[in-house]
Amino acid sequence: MVISLNDPTVDVPLGQILRIPCKFVKGKSETQPIVIQTIAHELSATGKNILPVIVRLLGEDRYQAILNTQILDAARQAKLDFVWCIVVNQLMQQQIEVESGQVIHINLTTASEQELVETLKYIQTQPGSPLKTVDVTIAASKIAAADRSTWQDFTPITKLGCGITKGKKLDALSAVFYLTPPPPPPAPPSTISIKQASRAEIFERLDYLTTYKIGGFDTIDPEAVSDLIASANRSKWKSLTPITKMNCGIDLAKGKTLKTLFSL
Repeated sequence: MVISLNDPTVDVPLGQILRIPCKFVKGKSETQPIVIQTIAHELSATGKNILPVIVRLLGEDRYQAILNTQILDAARQAKLDFVWCIVVNQLMQQQIEVESGQVIHINLTTASEQELVETLKYIQTQPGSPLKTVDVTIAASKIAAADRSTWQDFTPITKLGCGITKGKKLDALSAVFYLTPPPPPPAPPSTISIKQASRAEIFERLDYLTTYKIGGFDTIDPEAVSDLIASANRSKWKSLTPITKMNCGIDLAKGKTLKTLFSL
């Protein structure tokens, strides 16, 4: 793969070890001076680094060191003209951060209870972690038992009574967990007259609302409700209100959702 910054003259192969002049690479390490000095002594003896510096391309003959910057500092101290590097893009950088253990990424949507326990324990071990007082075993159990398939963010966790509340505790999760929101539902069935709809047509629409958990219909039994509506005398109905009086779990709020699929 070759990276280009919208300039045909700037083409650099990605993921390959390249010999790049030290003066072309920006970046400075926070490594202790004695460590840099030790590495520099080694580079002076060998004339080259074996561990490559990971860099991002900034422009023609311009790079930013993002990993192993101590090698770059040592190469300068050893007065080497060149340093061996690997050029990466953003996606490759993210992979390197995971491979090197700098970060971990866990899909909260699909994580098992054991994965949740281990990840929450990891967060607890971080300096100043706001989850220090959280019982991760209980938290993981409650999160694992929840239906996470429709979660758009981490807010539902605060309603599980697991010790993770809004603020710093919830924010701590975003550094490690991510969500894969479900795809949008398919187009709904066409609107149909409630007076003329057959039992099958009623069920099709209620099943759609239930399956895709629209308007709170995930708690409704579409088979039972379809039977009730289909058996009712609907010829004189002037609204959908009678459905809310069938003691079938459909209240006025859900009645508004029904109006998107049923007319009179």
